[in-house]
Amino acid sequence: MLKYEHFIFDFDGTLSDSYPAFTKAAKITADRYGVPADEEQIYYLLKKYSTVHLFNTLDFGEHRDRAYAEFKLLYEELLRTEAVPLDGVTELLTYIRERGGKSYVYSHSGDVVLHNAKRWGIHGYFEDYMLGDKSYPRKPAPDALLVLLNRHGLDPRTCVMIGDRDIDVLAGANAGMDGILIDDGDYYPELAVTYRVHSLWQVKDCL
Repeated sequence: MLKYEHFIFDFDGTLSDSYPAFTKAAKITADRYGVPADEEQIYYLLKKYSTVHLFNTLDFGEHRDRAYAEFKLLYEELLRTEAVPLDGVTELLTYIRERGGKSYVYSHSGDVVLHNAKRWGIHGYFEDYMLGDKSYPRKPAPDALLVLLNRHGLDPRTCVMIGDRDIDVLAGANAGMDGILIDDGDYYPELAVTYRVHSLWQVKDCL
């Protein structure tokens, strides 16, 4: 028997191996503008913080906004063609469904999430998607999750938020949910979470 009834997943870095595409797009953009940045630095800033933080940190100067817009177009193209699901995605989603659980996605990304979910054959595992809606403040604000809870009549005590960054589990906590943090590089050692694992394969041990 599962500990929870409803499983809300972040997408990029949680179900999708998206960071190679993010890193590649950022490196191409930095090189285009002559901004010094190595791939290890880019990956760390993306993984621990965000794309916005990365572009605020690198020295794009007056070109920052234009460079960021170009980066977004490039990474979305790369995600559509090069991103792959992380190992164990289908197995985990099947495990949840076979035991009566329901899965959802909450991501700041937009249609590319649906595109890849369909491309990988996992679209049908999800009851609903909350995607890139600028009507709600970004994680860790709980607003989008509260809308999802209300839409489906969910009790947050029966839900768990699963993600690879602090803002994912904090958004869940702010909505009254437990959280599972997939902290594959020990980026958040001080963060208090319900469960902490180092790979998607280990999530099943928390369910």
